[in-house]
Amino acid sequence: MPQSPTPTVALFAAALGLAGLLSMSLASAQVPPLREPVHRDAVAALTAGTLLVAARHLPDSNFSKTVILLGDVTRGGAVGVVLNRRSTVPLARVFPQLVPNLATASLAFLGGPVETTRTMALIRAAQGPAGTRHVVDGVHLATAREAVEAAITAGTTATHLRIYLGYAGWSPGQLEAETGQGAWHVLPGDADVVFDPDPASAWQRQIARTDVMQARQVELSPRPRS
Repeated sequence: MPQSPTPTVALFAAALGLAGLLSMSLASAQVPPLREPVHRDAVAALTAGTLLVAARHLPDSNFSKTVILLGDVTRGGAVGVVLNRRSTVPLARVFPQLVPNLATASLAFLGGPVETTRTMALIRAAQGPAGTRHVVDGVHLATAREAVEAAITAGTTATHLRIYLGYAGWSPGQLEAETGQGAWHVLPGDADVVFDPDPASAWQRQIARTDVMQARQVELSPRPRS
């Protein structure tokens, strides 16, 4: 169920230069407290630039079968962007004043259930444009509308620019608790995954990737002596 933001979360957003991103309700499934040491390594890996891959059993419709790029994780909470849900909203409707710079078939992505009218962008570049912040190698996040519009008017191609409506947010400790309960697989950030040419099937491929990784971990785990 959605939660109301806390003062700590608001301060966290402001400190990161993401002021306003957590100014409304936070969305994510309620989970029991972290069961130590379940998925301890996954919890320890949570940081800006990592990928969250929804577990098969994740019941929250907001996040079922999603792949999320984390923008930041601190004691004050976490924010991220869903990568693999393309909307039916044309970018020309979101930025009508920039129509000459937009491909008519370009569609926005659904970045998450919080502030769904707010626009954000991920830009693939060796060096981030002005007004963006580095998230993972080759990927930069623009949260201000001016920076998003600048990327469009600069002629950034669709293979290097994705625009999102809304974002995902978690209150302090919430993402850690969900991950500890097995709701999320945590993978290193990867620009190729962020800009997957077939986002609709990204979750299927990433969940298969986690299966392989878990199988290898089992093979490498020391076996108890008989």
